[in-house]
Amino acid sequence: MGKQPESLDKITKARLAFSSIGSICSIALTMFFVGMTAMIAVFSTQYLQRISENLELEVLFFATTPQQTTSTVDSATVVTTVNQPVPESDIRDYELRLKCEPFVKSSKFHSLAENTEVTKKILGNNFEQYSDNPLNASITLTLKEEYTHPDSLAKIIQLIQQNEQVQEVSYSNDIAHFIQNNLRNIQWIIIGICGVFLFISLILIGNSLRLNIYAKRFNIRSLLLIGATRSFVRKPFLTKGFVQGLVGGAIATGLVALVILGGSNWLRNIVIINGNEVIIAILLGGVFCFSILFTTISALIFTNRYIKINPDSLYL
Repeated sequence: MGKQPESLDKITKARLAFSSIGSICSIALTMFFVGMTAMIAVFSTQYLQRISENLELEVLFFATTPQQTTSTVDSATVVTTVNQPVPESDIRDYELRLKCEPFVKSSKFHSLAENTEVTKKILGNNFEQYSDNPLNASITLTLKEEYTHPDSLAKIIQLIQQNEQVQEVSYSNDIAHFIQNNLRNIQWIIIGICGVFLFISLILIGNSLRLNIYAKRFNIRSLLLIGATRSFVRKPFLTKGFVQGLVGGAIATGLVALVILGGSNWLRNIVIINGNEVIIAILLGGVFCFSILFTTISALIFTNRYIKINPDSLYL
């Protein structure tokens, strides 16, 4: 609250300085906790979303389909049926049509040669020596997160299977089961826990500021009795709240940034910086600005409380 009187002894000055440092540390740690809570909420939600988007649909096509051909023998038209695979050109065209669907995030075309080589590696032998190749080209679809719900998934599969050239649509039952039974619940649990921790953090900061102003309630009353205006009394407390929020927010922001950098090295599958620069900047900026705003507004509220308080209540 500005320069102290010269008559104030060193012990009292040390106590005031220690009190200010303690308040700043309390604000910094609490805002660090707030930043960590926000970071956990953001990156865990993104991680769960990536899990849901790992649900891939494998669109398989018939390796042999009956196709009619016509020929002329002795001036007579003869219709014969020949089993032929679905042409890769048709499969590529169908992939392009699927890309236009709102539920498709990405797609990948797998040629007959690619599928054959993969199958040979899995089986460990050349199965083509013993039978005709039962494979054909295929398409792998990655769905958008909002379309991975079992009901949406069933409608998508039904839509794809309306194509007569499609033999089967397969997907991972384990991922689908996880999404159906656990994903939404986990997301809400994380958000709920983060909300509770955030509420507790705000209470801690508010109580710390309230106690600091409560200790000076008699000073506030003395200034008012000698004719000081409310704005004059309020100014040093607001300044102190602003400075403490500024310093505490800067410390908390730096600590959260260090944790994010460390997490990107130790938890690479969860904490991903590339592509999230804007989100991280908003998170860090939000912690810093929130620290200043909350401490300043809290100082204003609690100072006004003791400015307007009944003198008899000062001793309670």
